[in-house]
Amino acid sequence: MVFCILFSLFSLFTIAISSSVFVSAFSLVNDFHVLVSLKQGFLSPEPALTSWNSSNPTSVCSWAGVFCSQDRVVSLDLTDLNLGGSVSAQVSRLDMLTYLSLARNSFRGGIEIANLSSLQSLNISHNQFTGGLDWNYSSLSNLRTFDAYDNNFTALLPLGVLTLEKLKYLHLGGNYFYGKIPESYGKLVGLEYLSLETNDLRGKIPGELGNLTNLRKIRLGYCNFFEGGIPKEFGKLVNLVHMNLPSCGLDGPIPHELGNLKLLESLYLGDNFLSGSIPHELGNLKLLESLDLGDNFLWGSIPRELGNLKLLESLHLGYNFFSGSIPKQLGNLTKLVNLTLSNNVFTGEIPYSFIN
Repeated sequence: MVFCILFSLFSLFTIAISSSVFVSAFSLVNDFHVLVSLKQGFLSPEPALTSWNSSNPTSVCSWAGVFCSQDRVVSLDLTDLNLGGSVSAQVSRLDMLTYLSLARNSFRGGIEIANLSSLQSLNISHNQFTGGLDWNYSSLSNLRTFDAYDNNFTALLPLGVLTLEKLKYLHLGGNYFYGKIPESYGKLVGLEYLSLETNDLRGKIPGELGNLTNLRKIRLGYCNFFEGGIPKEFGKLVNLVHMNLPSCGLDGPIPHELGNLKLLESLYLGDNFLSGSIPHELGNLKLLESLDLGDNFLWGSIPRELGNLKLLESLHLGYNFFSGSIPKQLGNLTKLVNLTLSNNVFTGEIPYSFIN
């Protein structure tokens, strides 16, 4: 009786191990078939993908750009391999992927990534993908980084990204997205990086973006043309290090609330239609290294408080309507490398303090 029980337990144990090995092997074989299918859609896959031997499934984990863990493909990095063609929807069958990069190739046509619940980083930048990005993002629940920069997407900005509760990095710039920035993007409170620059966006910049208090970088400029000015709510972005809003049609005054951004290192507001005077509060930005307010319609005198920006290396105030004398306090900016004050209506002498 005892022998029978032991024999039965041993049999069950053997079956369990065999099943586990079978499932593992089957899963790796599945990954193999997916990768072979992907390669068939690529143009110019050689010599970059010479190691992708379609006759040997067991070699998958040694293929170029492929990284495995526990006999599954968990990373696929095809960055900068001079590949063209299309990317098959089969890529979404690599269900254990945590990292996927197709960046810096010449892939064309539409693309959709879905059903990769382990995926944390997705980079499809610098390609020629077309269409939109209206995907099922709820099936990408662990995505933290999404970079789609420099493609040919022509659509409204995707709303599905709002389901990505772990998203920290979102780069949709360098495309042809049109319409308005959705106010609901202000719900992406985990974001640390947001770029929508170099698109065809219109309307007002929603003040709701001021709710993204974890942001460190925001880039909305170039080719977009926004109505209205800089939302005063941006003064709540207290963790911001870089604010880039050049060449995007902004008008109205510079909000004095920007003086609250004590961690700011660069502020680019040039080539817009901003008017009014420079807020004295900008003198509070003691970590600022680069300030560009050039090519606007700003007037009045330059506030002497800018002399407090001791780390400033670049200051562009040219092509405005500033008047009065140049404040001697600018001589305190001893780290300054680039200074543009041209095309204004200053009077008086160049301050002697500039010798510093």
